Amino acid sequence: MALAERESLLQQNYQLQHKLADYFRKKKNDERQDYDKNVTDQEQRYLKYMAQLGELHEQDHAERESYQQQMEELKARCEDRRQRVDEERQRFVEFKRQVALNAINSRSGKPIAPKDIEQYLVTETKKETEVVNVRLENIKLKNKLKKKEQQLKSKEELAEGLHLIDFEQLKIENQTYNEKIEERNEELLKLRKKITSTVQVLTHLKEKLQFVQGENQIQKGSLQVVEAEVAQKRDILSRTKQARDSLRIDNQRLRQNSGLLGNEPLLRDFEERKDEGDHLREKLDRLKMQHAELTLNCNQVRRKIEQARGARQ
Repeated sequence: MALAERESLLQQNYQLQHKLADYFRKKKNDERQDYDKNVTDQEQRYLKYMAQLGELHEQDHAERESYQQQMEELKARCEDRRQRVDEERQRFVEFKRQVALNAINSRSGKPIAPKDIEQYLVTETKKETEVVNVRLENIKLKNKLKKKEQQLKSKEELAEGLHLIDFEQLKIENQTYNEKIEERNEELLKLRKKITSTVQVLTHLKEKLQFVQGENQIQKGSLQVVEAEVAQKRDILSRTKQARDSLRIDNQRLRQNSGLLGNEPLLRDFEERKDEGDHLREKLDRLKMQHAELTLNCNQVRRKIEQARGARQ
């Protein structure tokens, strides 16, 4: 029953292949009319055919599994029947042995020797085995021949249908895919060049950033030194202003308390005080100029630092 079903499915498969060949044959005229369709439609048809092919593969896989299961069942049934046949054959051989032992030779009138009976039985068993093997081989060869004939017929009809596919259309599709591949290769080459250029720019920027950071550290050190000098000068200037104010107060008090005429020591002291005040004022002016220069230098250093920070960002 399983073999018959398998033959039926094979016949159905061949019929489907014939229908497929007819389908390609009938579709040839329609495809020539639609020869100028765009690549998108061709890709859609290709995907559709691939999906159908996948379904056919799945169906073939399922049928193969079903056939394999049926073959296993048939093998089990054949093995059971073979054992039963062997048992019946053994009983039949034993029956023939008993009959032969009780038989009388028609020529000599004597019973047949057990040794001769065993030899006859062994020879008969060998001959039967040879006959069975030859019959099995004959059946296998017949099935193989039938299968090959059906496959040959199916291939011829399928090839005839496939040859009806427009070869020029396949060439156009192939050319289209080759052009797409070339475009992708060009885009890939451009991207590689762009990546190389970007890497070079990044490397240059990193080097520049490292240089600017080093300059920034140097300028920070210079700024700290200048700020320390400015703080020191401011302290000196503050003390100088205090001394000047003190002298001014003393001078005013002296002028108010006593006159200068006739008081030579006081005049001399006043003159010395005045000279000292002039000297301090000159010193104060110099300190102011130095303070202005230091302030200008500090402003220049701050601007450089701000420029370096802006370039780094």
